[in-house]
Amino acid sequence: MRRTFILSSLAITAAIVLVFASVTFVLFNIDAVVKETIESDGSSAYKVPVTIADAKVSLKTGEGQITGLRIANPPGFGALSAINIPFVVLEVDTERVAAKAIGVRRVVLEQPKIVLEIREGMVNLVRLRESVRAWVNRFKISGEDASSGQMFIIDQILLQNGTMVFRADFLYGLETEISLPDTRITDIGAETNGALPAVIIEAITDLIITAVERASRRIDLKALAEKNEIPVPSVNISALLKK
Repeated sequence: MRRTFILSSLAITAAIVLVFASVTFVLFNIDAVVKETIESDGSSAYKVPVTIADAKVSLKTGEGQITGLRIANPPGFGALSAINIPFVVLEVDTERVAAKAIGVRRVVLEQPKIVLEIREGMVNLVRLRESVRAWVNRFKISGEDASSGQMFIIDQILLQNGTMVFRADFLYGLETEISLPDTRITDIGAETNGALPAVIIEAITDLIITAVERASRRIDLKALAEKNEIPVPSVNISALLKK
């Protein structure tokens, strides 16, 4: 009896130590956890490699910064990357950190460089959005990766000071670069008491494509073609992005 009691006590003690060790590991390795989560979830959502250079998050202040976020282009497109965001600034509301949903005051996508590429009638950003939407639909299926994860309520996501590079096969290697309009979305997850990472990735993708679509209206394909003595393409870029 005493032997059984000792073994049970040791087992409970070991379990407590393991739990404490796990919590301590997360607390002291929060930057690595954030980096791994973004790269893993992002790659699953977009079906292309998603990488970041570094992540820094303060558990005390709730402030964080992600640097060097890169989303590769889908197969079949020329540019190596579709989306490059040098800085992502996070402001977590430390007074709204709970098990069900973590409150985030804002996420700022600073100085993004987006490549809008058209090849054989296909648009790279639309391909990425289709992959994300397919991944989001999976969160309705129990047990799928997209159905799990920490819930968040984000007050606003802001894209600012960005540029867009436009390139297409019908431009024969020519490309043009224009500024992106500052664009924001608000209250992500507010109505549902939290949004899963899959839903947040979809919201950010839609935000980027909205900014790109608005910028694409300023591209004068006729003037660009005539200036470079190539045939004038009959393409409605805005319509392609809204598909």
